[in-house]
Amino acid sequence: MKTVLKVLLGFVVLIVVVVIAVFGMRLYNTQKYDLSGGMPDYHDLSDYPDSFEGGTIEYFETGEAAGFHLLPDAPVGTETIAIFGGSEGSSNFDMALQLAEEGYEVYSLFFFGAPNQNEELAQVPLEFFGDFLEHAELGGKEVTVIGASKGAELGLVLTNYYDEISNLVLYAPSSYVFQGLSFGREAHSSWTWNGEDLPYISLQQSDFGAFARTIFDSIVLNPVKYRETYVSAVEMNGNSEEKRVDTSNFDGNALLIAGGDDAMWQSEVAAEEIGEALGDRAEVDIYPKAGHLFGVPAAVGGLAVGGTLEANETAEEESGRKLMQFLETNITD
Repeated sequence: MKTVLKVLLGFVVLIVVVVIAVFGMRLYNTQKYDLSGGMPDYHDLSDYPDSFEGGTIEYFETGEAAGFHLLPDAPVGTETIAIFGGSEGSSNFDMALQLAEEGYEVYSLFFFGAPNQNEELAQVPLEFFGDFLEHAELGGKEVTVIGASKGAELGLVLTNYYDEISNLVLYAPSSYVFQGLSFGREAHSSWTWNGEDLPYISLQQSDFGAFARTIFDSIVLNPVKYRETYVSAVEMNGNSEEKRVDTSNFDGNALLIAGGDDAMWQSEVAAEEIGEALGDRAEVDIYPKAGHLFGVPAAVGGLAVGGTLEANETAEEESGRKLMQFLETNITD
């Protein structure tokens, strides 16, 4: 009996120690990292201006497309720009506004979360881009696409379905189609065409150790790194090459930008792979000490994005110049 009590007492003590350790790490990480606040409501239209100096902004919804049309009074570009955000659900409005203020006509597009769109980033029908082209009267005309993170994955995928895409600018891209980011339901591809899932890399087929570390970091409020999960998923999916995004249908020019210390996924590897596939038509710019997002600290809202604040700010400034040079070369009068 005494032995049993000693074992139970030891077990209770262990639990208490673990609980204290977890709360201690949560307290430490809360003080070390800025974990305040959640995601903004990107679909609250009251948060957006309806004009900018030298132009107008109009929100639109048509079919499965939704977003903002930023129209300068005196456009400088020979092509319209369509721009996407990432898995956070934004339309990358801030970048769209910066480009519009430089004189470019821009459509800042949502691809999930808006009315008539999927609530989550899973099984997004690529036909929404066709609805946008029809609304903007751009069918058969050349369009430049800019995408960031999952929006970069989307932009590259769209080149296989829409010949209108003549130029690509991809920030922190992926060279594969990955599993959609849905919660509480069966896994699916991020994208569909004609109602069918595009072949995708399953994140469920990834290293268990990476998954366990992700769960542990979530519990102790340590910024979560997803890169290892994405890297191992590509390695552990037996037919990964079938899920690689085909680049052979794209005959335009591309600017590929990534941070070499990306903690979200292997974007610098993807940028190099896409650049190699496109050859002389692609410029690849890797910022070795920068992370997944530029202009921000190494951790944002509980996520580890990589890099340092200084490196990410430098990458933001330098990549901004590269972007303007690319646009001036390819779509400016």
